[in-house]
Amino acid sequence: MTDFENPLFDGWQEKKLTDEEEQQLCEWLNQDEQHMRQFVTANIREQQLRDAVRHLHHADEVERHVGANRPVRDVKMPRMLYFIFAAAATVLLATWLVLPSRPVSVQANVIAMTNARLTGVDGNAAIGEMISLGSFRLETGTLEIMLPFNVRVQFVAPVEATFESGKRLRLLEGSMIAEAGNGGEGFTVVTNAGEIVDLGTRFGLEVERDGESRLAVFSGEVEFYPSSAMASREVVRLTEGEALRFSARAGLRRWQQVAIEADRAGLSRVAHVGVVREVHDNLGEGNLRPFYSVIQGGMKPGALAFNDKPNPVWSASVGEEFPAWLEGADLIRTYYNFRYIEDYQLTLDLNEPADVYVLIVSPGQVPNWLKERFHPVEGASIRAGSWHPGMGDHPAATVESDGPYLNFSIWKCEAGPGELKLGAPLQHRVKGVHSLMYGLAVKAKSSS
Repeated sequence: MTDFENPLFDGWQEKKLTDEEEQQLCEWLNQDEQHMRQFVTANIREQQLRDAVRHLHHADEVERHVGANRPVRDVKMPRMLYFIFAAAATVLLATWLVLPSRPVSVQANVIAMTNARLTGVDGNAAIGEMISLGSFRLETGTLEIMLPFNVRVQFVAPVEATFESGKRLRLLEGSMIAEAGNGGEGFTVVTNAGEIVDLGTRFGLEVERDGESRLAVFSGEVEFYPSSAMASREVVRLTEGEALRFSARAGLRRWQQVAIEADRAGLSRVAHVGVVREVHDNLGEGNLRPFYSVIQGGMKPGALAFNDKPNPVWSASVGEEFPAWLEGADLIRTYYNFRYIEDYQLTLDLNEPADVYVLIVSPGQVPNWLKERFHPVEGASIRAGSWHPGMGDHPAATVESDGPYLNFSIWKCEAGPGELKLGAPLQHRVKGVHSLMYGLAVKAKSSS
């Protein structure tokens, strides 16, 4: 239920109104201008307005995924009701976007907190306690909460934010990670440059006050809706492994790297303080939005091998142990789908001297740039898997009960501080043989 005073509204949202009830709702809307204002405002809060405006401009059918608790049907908005609504929405949209929504009080369960100093919070801010959040600030530390509708959010100070509903948060400044479980689809974070709508995922967001925002998707999908201040009004859908930088002034750009703590996704507000300062490629801005995950101490059995592959993980070769000198290195997840780019170049910027390890499928091609700078670690190998059954015929494959695994040899060089440039994984494609992207790990000499 919403706070909208006409009970027919919920039936309209769920597309359950009879013809007679639709006529009653239309008559009620025409009785008073305030009725229509309430109706449009309620729709904005339900995140239906943008679809209606898109319908107005493109004459497409209005469709919207509104979460697991609201059934979605292939039903057109009643023609009379649509034109009444669209006309009022056009008038009220500008006012709504200019005037900030009033904060509402949202109940949240405190899951974890570290050195947290909060203002604007009602209740005892302690682990396991319920607190009430409206407009609030996190001055120091971290705060992790569970919101209604099964949405889990972690904030990293400094944060200033306002809840506009249980599923709508306006982030003015700060870093957060959100994860929507069942029922949490549609959770929306509003910034000055646009809105991020969660489609059932885990994502991270950094917002600089009156500056740039950065969005990274760790799993699932989100949609980004640019604000009216953006040059491009195109809705952007981001999936796992993609990231975006955006601001009202500069528009949309790639975000190439997210520094991630071991065993969990996280965001870094400053330059990475580990051995790897930055990772970037030569692919330019274009339409690509990938980021390179840098996971401190993340190289170990079970670590995900590639950013854009959900299954293959690193493990010990058959009959061997995982190399102790490799375990605990910083893991850099590369992109499997970049394996065919002939002029691909990846640059590591290192803070200090380090051992850099390139993991390349074996037997397989060894590119010239690798042979010129790196040397193979004799007798050392690991494997990645499992893969889809079609990889079972690869020369490097061993087939297990859960699918094929591919063996990788380990090549090493001593580098840094400064830049180290790596090339494409292939000199040329071999007909009939699956090509593989290489893996990467870096370990500071001081910890080797």
